[in-house]
Amino acid sequence: MKNRIKTARQAFSFIEILFSVICLGILIVPIFNMFQQGSRTTTQNRNDILAQQHASNLMSYAFFLPYDHDFLKVSAPRDTGSFQVDFSGQTLDLGLEDGKFRRTIEVSERKRSADWKYDYKIVTVIVRWQEANGLDRHIKIAGLVTK
Repeated sequence: MKNRIKTARQAFSFIEILFSVICLGILIVPIFNMFQQGSRTTTQNRNDILAQQHASNLMSYAFFLPYDHDFLKVSAPRDTGSFQVDFSGQTLDLGLEDGKFRRTIEVSERKRSADWKYDYKIVTVIVRWQEANGLDRHIKIAGLVTK
């Protein structure tokens, strides 16, 4: 009788490799979806922050001006996309860098009444943009300017 010594296997079978690749694929797909969702949310947050900043820049400028300045004249919503101001001999650009955002300003005035002794203007800034998925978004900031 011959003694046969069984040798240990040296490699994986095709079925074992195929099974491990399928398991790895099942585990990786949710991770890629998580990264994709994180990227989408990051872009949306960046757009929200930029829109807020564009609105705040214009609102800060409006608060800095005197009550009777031409910029604060009563008007229907008007576009303020490209906007430059002269300040202490320097030209400041308060415009929008890219074409993604559209910014409008509306000024309305409230006169004194029997129960309110001040004149004031309501300044409303609206910034609109479209997300990559086609969703139209906007923010609206309002403030008061008094004499």
